[in-house]
Amino acid sequence: MIPYIIINVAMSINGKISAINGRYRISNDIDINRVMEIRKNVDGVLLGANSVKVDNPVLNYAKNRIILDEKLRLNDNYNVFDGKIKSYIFSRNNKKIKNAEIIILDDLSITSILKKLYDMGIKSILVEGGSNVINQFIDKKIFDEFYIFINPGLILDGIPLFKEEMKLNYKISMEGDGLLLNIKDINNF
Repeated sequence: MIPYIIINVAMSINGKISAINGRYRISNDIDINRVMEIRKNVDGVLLGANSVKVDNPVLNYAKNRIILDEKLRLNDNYNVFDGKIKSYIFSRNNKKIKNAEIIILDDLSITSILKKLYDMGIKSILVEGGSNVINQFIDKKIFDEFYIFINPGLILDGIPLFKEEMKLNYKISMEGDGLLLNIKDINNF
């Protein structure tokens, strides 16, 4: 079995989730509060090493922080290793990182990682990025809910969320000065 998966991401109106030159705030305060509520209600928050490097998130309210870092390029200077919340790193390599448990798997596919997390008692996960990680879930059609907050601004030189154009069944609603896209049918993904 695998955990219940919620993917959440914020993007510009032209589909970019990050500026090439680094961190750029896309979410508004309403969306940030919504995400905080989701974090409180799941067993873990999952993201890739690149998101940790670029954003250096704190991930408040997460019960567990789950980081995918195949080559274990991160060090213990990032906020996710502050010791306030349990942090797990899935990798092929091993080195000491303060306040993190390194989990070495020969098979670092999303499916294998999720099975291991489920066996560890983590039954629900919020996936927060980045693009490569989210696209692994999309490619395998492994998610139960998918939320995309859309900022009305443009990021001209940025990282796209989707690798290719997709036909989606979705519901869209206003959130302050932004839009929230809720994708309904993973089979059409």
